[in-house]
Amino acid sequence: MIRPFGKPVRHFVEEVVRRAGSSLLVASPFISAEQARWLLGIVRRGKACAAVRTLTSISEQSVAQGALEIEALEELAAGSPNNEVVNLPRLHAKVYVADSDMAIVTSANLTRGGLEGNYEYGVAIDEPCIVSQIRKDMEDYARVGNRLLLPELRRLGDLGRELRAACERVVRTPEGPSSRKFQALLRDMRQPVLEAQVGQRSANSIFSEAIQFVLRYGPLTTRQMHPKIQELLPDLCDDREELIINGQRFGKRWKHNVRNAQQSLKHAGIIQFQDNLWILAGHHAEGTR
Repeated sequence: MIRPFGKPVRHFVEEVVRRAGSSLLVASPFISAEQARWLLGIVRRGKACAAVRTLTSISEQSVAQGALEIEALEELAAGSPNNEVVNLPRLHAKVYVADSDMAIVTSANLTRGGLEGNYEYGVAIDEPCIVSQIRKDMEDYARVGNRLLLPELRRLGDLGRELRAACERVVRTPEGPSSRKFQALLRDMRQPVLEAQVGQRSANSIFSEAIQFVLRYGPLTTRQMHPKIQELLPDLCDDREELIINGQRFGKRWKHNVRNAQQSLKHAGIIQFQDNLWILAGHHAEGTR
């Protein structure tokens, strides 16, 4: 059964959280600490105390403006040893999935505004085959992202709180020292945000996951693959960075990372090259978009 719903969204999010037996998946770019605690309270009252997997998008702007509170991610990660937080830049989906039992696809973030204040909309889905597909799609997204451990989140949280406080001072007095300090903090936050995207993974690992993700939707030439990977990994696909060896220019550095990952996946038998198209092993090249 598919049930459409509007404002308020909280009742439907609560229903899906209560129905989570072993696993609850939450995809939300913006999350407040208050609503993270509310969600965890429901999980802890459940018979099975489901593991919570949170997929979000950390950016300097969302942290500075308070749209995403790193404290919320800290609480979600610390809620259980089985919980995990995954950072996926440019995530925009708002999805809540209980096992393969129920899912909500909605416009509502896990914030008070999303659950109560805003005019949001969504659908609640109880069909197991559709719920399983939604879960698989979200898990495919998560594989492109980076899992953040609690120490990393605490470090980001300290920086985030300082940045948010500086942003609030700038709102009150937009000119002068407070504005300059805010800009400096914003620059300082850039590096840890990039580290939160990459984690301990190698460039080959990150680009390999991105290649497999884009090929799930059909065969592609390398030229067709490039813009899709750049959309997935915008911060890691900077066209300003050239690969230079012995004074010779060899093109965009990130495109060499794509090529290296293609060859690694090919040697591992995960992808194949047929008729100038890259395909996942076991798939066919017919029906190219």
